[in-house]
Amino acid sequence: MSDQVVWDGSPEFRQRRYETYEAYAEHQASKLKRLNLEKYTPGFKAALAPRIEALKPIIRTKGHNVLCLAARNGAECEAWTEAGFLAIGIDLNPGENNRFVVCGDFHALQFPDGMFDLVFTNSLDHVFELGKVVDEASRVLAPGGLFVAEVVRGSKDEGGREPGPYEAAWWDHASIVRDEIARHGFELVATNPFDLPWAGDQYVFPKPGAGISPPVRRGGGGLLHRLFHRGD
Repeated sequence: MSDQVVWDGSPEFRQRRYETYEAYAEHQASKLKRLNLEKYTPGFKAALAPRIEALKPIIRTKGHNVLCLAARNGAECEAWTEAGFLAIGIDLNPGENNRFVVCGDFHALQFPDGMFDLVFTNSLDHVFELGKVVDEASRVLAPGGLFVAEVVRGSKDEGGREPGPYEAAWWDHASIVRDEIARHGFELVATNPFDLPWAGDQYVFPKPGAGISPPVRRGGGGLLHRLFHRGD
């Protein structure tokens, strides 16, 4: 892939140009070997833990299962697990001997419909096609499930920044991503700003068509064992 970066789309929301989807996937998968995760992992886990605790009044109880999208080495999976949830991640390149993350593509998840109580991601700036990722999150969520998206602040946000060498999508404002998720049928019930591992906003959405009225203080679906016990 050429070192010259070309962005397509509007100034408000733009996509890095790749010649093929395979070129996109190769570029994103190459990121893992260039990251210093020894420093990143403990800091991210420590920052995420109180955000998970703050979500528990909405989730209602421990014991729910969580799918983490584009989870790299699985730091977010560890944080959710330590908070009492059953968590599994997918990533184009989970690395070797990863106990928490399996190989997968968040544009085409390998899991059945309605499998998960909660889908979490902080990697929407690495999508090839945002709408497809949002639709896949909706598909694998159980009725009453939650989509939790932590979105980095963009070029014109307070505390925002410009894209780095691996971002595949970028925006002027995180709210643009929030609104695009809503256009796929999700209804926002909570917004929580945060500062680590970068300045961003956490958006919480119940699954479309779940039959739950906002503000959704009770959710989830008692699907803990369905992840690995399909015959129960």
